[in-house]
Amino acid sequence: MRASEAVATPPETAPDTPPVDAPARVFDAEAVTARIRAALADATTPAAIRAATVACLKPVLAEGREEIAQRLAAQPRDAREIATAYSDLTDGVVRAVLDVAVSRLHRNATPTEGERLAILAVGGYGRGQMAPFSDVDLLFLTPYK
Repeated sequence: MRASEAVATPPETAPDTPPVDAPARVFDAEAVTARIRAALADATTPAAIRAATVACLKPVLAEGREEIAQRLAAQPRDAREIATAYSDLTDGVVRAVLDVAVSRLHRNATPTEGERLAILAVGGYGRGQMAPFSDVDLLFLTPYK
């Protein structure tokens, strides 16, 4: 999701140190998607869809932050990996919200060129260096003027 993913290479870690930003442990996209789909099974109105999505993602975000905090406590000098883990967690949440938005709230099976959307992360989040509890800077890019 972040623009920096295409050009940045991950920093090397010591051989005995597990990487902090293991995405499956911080954000398990498959499990979250399954949880959201199950919660949305009975949601028919936009308000109910939004409420169910938020109800699913709030604990995931809290659990991810807790996991990252534990890793930071265990290895306080791994700030770069911790910042990357926060960015990865945020990526998962943004992707999940986008999926619900385009698949349930604003369906468009065949968008024209003028109806496509790109979401870019900017700032610290876009660089993969997100500080704990910082804001999420997103740029929504459309082909319109």
